[in-house]
Amino acid sequence: MGEIPRRGLLRGTAGLAMAFAGRDVFRGAEGNTQTGRLADAVVSTASALESTFAELSGGETVVITGENAPYRTTRWLDIDVDGVTVIGPDIPTLIKPENGANVGGFRIGHNDHCENVTIRGVGFDGNPENQKKNAKRCHGIVVQDAENVTLSGNYLTRTHPYHEHNTGGSGISVEGDARNVRILGNRIHDIGDRGIQVGGAQVVVSGNVVTDGLDRSISCDVWREYDHTQARNVAIVGNVLGNNSEGSLTGIGGNDLQAGGYILISNNVGFGAHKSFCHIGFDGRARNVRIDGNVSVKEKETRTDDFAGVSLNIEQASSITVVNNDLYDYGGAGVNVERGISDFVVTGNTLRDTGSDGIRIVGANDGVVARNTVFNAGRAGILLDGATFVGVENNHIRGTHRSGIVSRGGNRTYHEIADNRVREYGKADGYFQGVLLRTKKNVICDNRIHQSGGGLAIVEAGGGGDNCYSGNWANGSTAWKIENPTSFVRNHVPAFDVHRGLTADESGNVRIRFDKPYALRPKLTFGRIAGGVESVSYTETNGAFDGARLVVRSSGKPIDVFVEAV
Repeated sequence: MGEIPRRGLLRGTAGLAMAFAGRDVFRGAEGNTQTGRLADAVVSTASALESTFAELSGGETVVITGENAPYRTTRWLDIDVDGVTVIGPDIPTLIKPENGANVGGFRIGHNDHCENVTIRGVGFDGNPENQKKNAKRCHGIVVQDAENVTLSGNYLTRTHPYHEHNTGGSGISVEGDARNVRILGNRIHDIGDRGIQVGGAQVVVSGNVVTDGLDRSISCDVWREYDHTQARNVAIVGNVLGNNSEGSLTGIGGNDLQAGGYILISNNVGFGAHKSFCHIGFDGRARNVRIDGNVSVKEKETRTDDFAGVSLNIEQASSITVVNNDLYDYGGAGVNVERGISDFVVTGNTLRDTGSDGIRIVGANDGVVARNTVFNAGRAGILLDGATFVGVENNHIRGTHRSGIVSRGGNRTYHEIADNRVREYGKADGYFQGVLLRTKKNVICDNRIHQSGGGLAIVEAGGGGDNCYSGNWANGSTAWKIENPTSFVRNHVPAFDVHRGLTADESGNVRIRFDKPYALRPKLTFGRIAGGVESVSYTETNGAFDGARLVVRSSGKPIDVFVEAV
């Protein structure tokens, strides 16, 4: 800070050399020539490259030419002083470790804290075939104890060790002490472990193309043995990600939950072979995560594949939002939310051609599942399994192989299932239902169910009861099977427990069997009354009212009876 660079006197001659060479190396991101600044070092040999970084001074600009690339390095290129800018010639194979070298590319803030560092236009080609087996984490670029760092337009590939989890070489690694890092427009391909991993704070990862890695393309944690460092206040926006042989495209894991902060994973494009698009998982905790506006299509695989498009199965997580994503062709669920997750939102997503459920909520609580489109799910459209206090509202479900919406597991689940549209359910077997309830204390209201080839519209089966069904619509003449005496039903179309056109026997008796038993004696109302109703008595089975006997004045005239629960 404030010292005169060792090579300050060479600025004039270095600038002239570059001008005569016809190289405009001071071109910024907008394409405007930067004026008033010349290179402190122009590197054109491997020995000069290593000596330059061994003797760096604060404020220096290092230009690496492509004249003798690739430069075979035997040591890390360390930046431990402030204000350093490294500019490369956009050659993917610019720097390559020498055979047998235990090194990666650049380390920023490895030996000392530093600030205001930029690396752009640099290529790093690893050498996994010829590096020592005991060399671990030979990343392309590592940001450690550093602040205000920009990595842009770099090309990173074939890091060592190759295809090795945790200890393998990643393209870019931002460690826990890093702050204010921008990773912009880099090309990361064929990586030994992760494409980009982030454990620092205030980090933007945008416009990168990351393909053909082992583990995650972009991970919001840095993984070590028995230790994860999670990122904080991170935006993963507008990247293109694909083809990870053993990992998700994005994700978060770990036990080291940094205080406060937020993670945004937004507007990325995923493709090719991988597990999930986003996986928040493994032992540990997470919170304040928004997965928003991403599009991902998974390459179909012949092997068994049950990974979800977005999978939330970490030990504990809260304040998780999955919104407006388009996810296609995943072998598991479209969105999977498991036990330990609370305060979650799954809204506005389009989930097509999933091998399992469209949306699967297992053991989670206090969530909203709303305005999603689920098409051609291999199992249920929306499954609530052992979950509690989930609102399932305004979803459009079509073409499920099994039931449209299912609530099962647990006892009192307190869901509200309202204003959903379900059609073309039960493609695998006409037995399946539009909505199936096997739990208690739920409200099921104002749903629209088209019985086009499937079974009944709403069924309350074993485990169900104490539910309120109101204002549901179906297009079939036989739509409802709700049999628990403690459940309440009203205002359905077709009407529930309506008996039209009954006629009395010669003695004026009319016998009615209710569509469901009632724990409390229901109220009866009448349309046509066959000359008048003289008396009403109820029948009971197992302590529940299951029918009635009416005595009317005119045996030959019709009577209409409507059953109202109380």
